[in-house]
Amino acid sequence: MKTLLTIIIIFILTGQVFSQVYERQLGVTLGTTPGITGKVVKDKKAAIQGTLGFRKGGVQLYTLLEVYKPISKNGDRSWYMYFGGGAHVGYINGYNRVRRWSNTTGYYWDEERASGTVFGFDGVVGVEFNFPVIPLVMFAEFKPLVELQSFSRVRANFWNTGIGIVYRFNN
Repeated sequence: MKTLLTIIIIFILTGQVFSQVYERQLGVTLGTTPGITGKVVKDKKAAIQGTLGFRKGGVQLYTLLEVYKPISKNGDRSWYMYFGGGAHVGYINGYNRVRRWSNTTGYYWDEERASGTVFGFDGVVGVEFNFPVIPLVMFAEFKPLVELQSFSRVRANFWNTGIGIVYRFNN
């Protein structure tokens, strides 16, 4: 009896695992941090996104966990909103804009050299449109970030935006 019950439980759990739909996406993103992006979406409810981004003369690897919500309640499954967060690591070799003060002229903007490794945390809020006939997805997202540059300076970018297009590989 225990063996039969164990076999039934295994079949029920395996059926639920294999009934889940995983969708893989691969494409490009343009904006403040352009790059190559890939995503694995599970049942249009959650996703893990990886992006190889190019910013400030360097390369960064971003990993984000996202939660999906349909925008339309009337059954149209083309528009989705997603939000989440993650982290990034990489290298930069460029300049930061810094606001400085002078007693003679007041506030002014200056550029300061930024080179070295970066570690940071990211947030994401986005909207995507799934084309119903062709396997393409267009998206626009807002990705604020806070990072530690060269183990010496903390920088924040609350206006990191991007748009992109990805190809959808279905199972």
